[in-house]
Amino acid sequence: MSLRALPLQFLNLGGEMMYVIDQRLKAQEIPENQATKVRNDIITIMLNRRFVEEVFTPQEMYSSPSLRTVFDKLAHASIMRLNPPSMDKLYDLMVMALKQQLLSCQCPREVLLMTLNHLDALREYATLPQAAAQVEAALTLFCQTYVNMPAGEVWAARLALLSFVQDVKIRVSVFLKQGLQTPTGTLVLPPPGPVPFGNEVPGVVRVMAGQGEVVGILRFPPNGDFAPPASPGSLDPVGERGTTLGTNMYTTSSEESSVATTSSQTYPYTCNTPAQPPSSDASAAAGGARGRGMTELNLLAQLIGSAPSSKEFRLNLFPSEDDEDGAEGAVEWAVEGGYSSTITIEGRMRNARPELGRIMNELSDLTLISTKDELRAAQDDKGQDLLDLMDSV
Repeated sequence: MSLRALPLQFLNLGGEMMYVIDQRLKAQEIPENQATKVRNDIITIMLNRRFVEEVFTPQEMYSSPSLRTVFDKLAHASIMRLNPPSMDKLYDLMVMALKQQLLSCQCPREVLLMTLNHLDALREYATLPQAAAQVEAALTLFCQTYVNMPAGEVWAARLALLSFVQDVKIRVSVFLKQGLQTPTGTLVLPPPGPVPFGNEVPGVVRVMAGQGEVVGILRFPPNGDFAPPASPGSLDPVGERGTTLGTNMYTTSSEESSVATTSSQTYPYTCNTPAQPPSSDASAAAGGARGRGMTELNLLAQLIGSAPSSKEFRLNLFPSEDDEDGAEGAVEWAVEGGYSSTITIEGRMRNARPELGRIMNELSDLTLISTKDELRAAQDDKGQDLLDLMDSV
């Protein structure tokens, strides 16, 4: 398991979440001042410097339940609120987008360029000084960590990410329309195109002598429409990336995108499969996952709890054809009973400074920690709690 995959996992999924939220804000014609607040609030918390530094510390990737909870907190960091089915769909869409991009990467450099495209997009969304400064700090840390990393380590991180998404099979309308996915949810690998930078077009075999001299050249049809290498793409904090991987797929597709689950796929963080009693092994694994994700959840809960409340607004994240507001675009949500439902963002006014315990009480799979003293008592001996780390800023 790669210890350098976590930043790639977190930044790419965070970028995809922002693409979906931004697309829905525009499609629903939310006032620009409210949309700007939502984008900047989420980025400010997601790229908090202390939290990002902890994410970049060599460690194993987050488990699916822990990561799902982290992004649930991030999505609720501003003045909008999602109900659980809506958050499930948002997370499904994020993970499927990451899976499609990872499968499309032809070389280690493209994995980094894909992540830089997401960071470039976050830079555009961050219009307030604090959020913009945090994006720049994250970009600098990313370049320091990955630009000079051996290609084998980057590729190992990609393989770890592929293991994270390998059991996910969710139908996405954008992929279906572009021919990137079959009706069963299987992703279609991209056709041959430009080969990775530094490689030759297939079709040539060189015969070498003992001293390395070329004594013969054999040619064969490559059976593919390969092209010479394209631009290598820049790994600098500012530059032309040379790839569309990691860019906003909703800007070139239908404004009303949808996501659907396949009835034949068991997916642990969707709500369309009846809960099964956990086995003892599964319970032990879940307990370990909760322990690994606790410090990150503590930090995010505290940060979100201190966010000031603001005027709420209603946003349909995945509107259906029969939505009462007349929004266009259907959402397929396949369940055992076979019906479709409209998922909306529920706006609720929050108290100015809710207690940490009230926030953590929303997490059904974590033990309630109602006060900061109890939180510190629950901390393990392996390191400082991220809440204490945040208090020291």
